[in-house]
Amino acid sequence: MPGPGREMRGGSDDEEAAVGAPVNGGRRGGPAGSELSVAAEQGRLADLVDPGSPLVPVLTAAGRRFLRPLHVQVVGRPGTGRDTMARALRERLSLTVIGPGEGEQGAADADLWLLVLAGLLRRADRELLASLPSDRVLVVLGKADTHGDWDSAVAVASTCATRLGTPVYPVSQLLACADLDAAEFAALTTMAAAGVGMPSMAGRFLIGRPGSDERLLRQGLLRRIDAYGIDTALALIESRSPVAATAQDLSRALRDASGVPDLAGPLGARVGHIRYWREVELRCRLEEAAAAGLDRPGAERLLAGAGVAG
Repeated sequence: MPGPGREMRGGSDDEEAAVGAPVNGGRRGGPAGSELSVAAEQGRLADLVDPGSPLVPVLTAAGRRFLRPLHVQVVGRPGTGRDTMARALRERLSLTVIGPGEGEQGAADADLWLLVLAGLLRRADRELLASLPSDRVLVVLGKADTHGDWDSAVAVASTCATRLGTPVYPVSQLLACADLDAAEFAALTTMAAAGVGMPSMAGRFLIGRPGSDERLLRQGLLRRIDAYGIDTALALIESRSPVAATAQDLSRALRDASGVPDLAGPLGARVGHIRYWREVELRCRLEEAAAAGLDRPGAERLLAGAGVAG
């Protein structure tokens, strides 16, 4: 059954996609700040210098990086579900995500780090968290659906949060990627009508001879939404919940119950820190240009009035 406390709601794709907007929120108006930061927000850094200045290509490239979408790097120990977490963030929150093994350049583009735990803390988890920027890291307890019920996952996340001194959000990255097809929905509906429940041991859910259509379908359900997702789906269908009226509705309900859409708030709360560090990076590019003799007076003029708001 969907863990107590997991509200089944009809979230909109537009709301989930909002986090993937540019760090400046897509604004073209002028926010309060220095000439440099205002121009960066408006996408007109190159207008701050003479068209013939060698700073133009520097500022053009720096402006593109400043306005790029939010980049999140998913990190964690092997086996914590990092790849599925990366997929969930892409699909549910429309983020640009750097997954495991995506190269040094990808890591260099990261604005924010999402650390995935798989249970109670290990030393490697603590060491990895200590290596990340404290103002731009988010910690999640992944595979929350494997803890029996949602309350148990919340309790584990709370214990981890107390020991780390930072919030830990329980999520099921697998449920966040739920996309049931018509055959799977029909099978779940038939099971619910027959009073079939999800056994405590997932292996007992697999009936039928090896290779049969029934067994293959059930194997697919376990692979795609696991035991917790099946139990949740059966309970919703049996209760005649409107969020389980169609395969699409049920898939959306499972995704909403995953906890991943709830990360939009904590992610959005860190945008100010991300903007700060992008302004720091912009200043570094100008300092490098000045040191290289590229329109040094122009670069120093911009730096003198730039500052970086805390």
